Amino acid sequence: MLNRRKFIMTGAGLGAGFVCSSIFKARRTQAALSELKFIESLPTPFAAPPPSTLTVGLSSHSFHPSLEEGPTFAYGGATYLGPTMEVTRGTPLRLEVINDLGNHPLSDSIDQRLHGILGSDLANPRIAVHLHGGNLPPESDGFPSDTFMPGESYIYDYNNDQEAANLWYHDHALGLTAQNVIAGLAGVYLLRDIDDPAGGNGPLGIPAGEPYEIPLVLQDRLFNPDGSLFHPPAPWEPEFLGDVATVNGKAWPNLNVDRTLYRFRVINGSTTRTYNLKLSSKQPIIQIGTDQGFLNAPVPLSRLLLSPGERADVLIDFSKNSPGDKIILQNEIAMPFPQGRISLLLGTSSLPEIMQFTVNSGAAAPKAIPKMLRLHKPLIKPITTEPVRQRNLTLVEIAGPAGPITLLMNYIYWDEAMEHPELMERPKMDTVEQWNIINLQPVAHPMHIHLVPFQILNRQKIDVARYMKAYLATGSRRVLIEDALGGPTVPANYPPPSPDPFVIGPARPPAPNEAGWKDTVLLNTAEVIRLIVPFGAKAAENLPFGNSFKGQYVWHCHIIEHEDNEMMLPFEVI
Repeated sequence: MLNRRKFIMTGAGLGAGFVCSSIFKARRTQAALSELKFIESLPTPFAAPPPSTLTVGLSSHSFHPSLEEGPTFAYGGATYLGPTMEVTRGTPLRLEVINDLGNHPLSDSIDQRLHGILGSDLANPRIAVHLHGGNLPPESDGFPSDTFMPGESYIYDYNNDQEAANLWYHDHALGLTAQNVIAGLAGVYLLRDIDDPAGGNGPLGIPAGEPYEIPLVLQDRLFNPDGSLFHPPAPWEPEFLGDVATVNGKAWPNLNVDRTLYRFRVINGSTTRTYNLKLSSKQPIIQIGTDQGFLNAPVPLSRLLLSPGERADVLIDFSKNSPGDKIILQNEIAMPFPQGRISLLLGTSSLPEIMQFTVNSGAAAPKAIPKMLRLHKPLIKPITTEPVRQRNLTLVEIAGPAGPITLLMNYIYWDEAMEHPELMERPKMDTVEQWNIINLQPVAHPMHIHLVPFQILNRQKIDVARYMKAYLATGSRRVLIEDALGGPTVPANYPPPSPDPFVIGPARPPAPNEAGWKDTVLLNTAEVIRLIVPFGAKAAENLPFGNSFKGQYVWHCHIIEHEDNEMMLPFEVI
């Protein structure tokens, strides 16, 4: 059998024509489709109480009137994605998830050399449900190896003891997450509290519920000529970029809006694409919440930058628009972000238009936007508890002749960390730590930490060449990294050295719309980001969650293709 490195070396030329022609064939379909934008109505998955049982099943779905239905996965009887679940803080949910899947719609793209992949995944795919942003016990977090097969079920206990926030649930099966999510396994999870109750009667006066609060799940996709989802066939590719914008499962949809205030719960559900969103009318997007709940006060934005896994709670005021106005939600970033790696096959991929708003006739009904957002909960202030330790953590890759073979954190593989606890971050429960994550790559990475929210302390540029020289130098402790699939070996110090001697220029505080509680953050190229992370409800005062748990969780890049190929590590709260 060819090891993976030899496979890439020998197959890059042989497979390139097939992959390239397949992608171009899919893009010809998209070129015709793009002439028919904004004719499909946006599905508005209004929130409802969650079920006690959620079946994950096979379905079929049409993303556009000109496309036929193709095979998909979905939660809870939907044809794509899943129901919007609405829960209240303090009311727990016990959810039994049943795997009723069959042949994978994207089986050709499943690379059986990736860690965790089973031969049976092509016809009987594993799943694991992760409630992204949930403060949960480890057995209910969707640990990537806690998977279950078709015909099996798993019970998740969601205690819902945290502030109101825009969470989401999606698949998290080890090595298989990208294909499962692209096939349809994602959904919205709205957590309510006294400042943000269901029904729109909250003290802030902002919309909550039908019809003026609407989830927007942004995903880019590729399609075959028959309307089915397309993904480049195996072997693994480091980034997937579609050239059709889908929102809530429809391609370039339109939403008719009244002349009043709307609230949009925006989720970047794409596997790779970062968006920089703006309105063609040049009116502001007003952000009121981050991944983990309300900001202290609204932040008007001309652009909303959102990387994979991030969420934004935003208001748009249509009261000053005229009946019949057509407003495009635009995106001004080409990918991969920021300048990306050069791809001879794909090049860069822009997606300049996402959806359209058409303003209804009728009298304007303006509503006041509150000046303060946290009436019954403490204002967000920097954590003053001294971190018990700092951890220096790196983002790196093992390169091959055709591009990256795998992407790593700390030059450590998943199996190594699982087998050797000394290579795993092990914070103590109810303590505060500072995590310094250092991006040594030319691609920006959205980083997600399970279990607990964090605050951004600052960002700072770093001299990558000087840091790498120190990183790979002889030290008191060395880990010999060897690609299990045939890649090169790299001697690297563990833990990595401090970035402080190698920084360039001043540290930059978080942007105003990032100065809240986060669980996913975009880490730019040649940059260190410093995060303050409380590992338990008693770690500091005025935290937005109420639980302390010990056990194993994960932290990872939320470019899902990276996560599937080793850019994910376990950590253990002890």
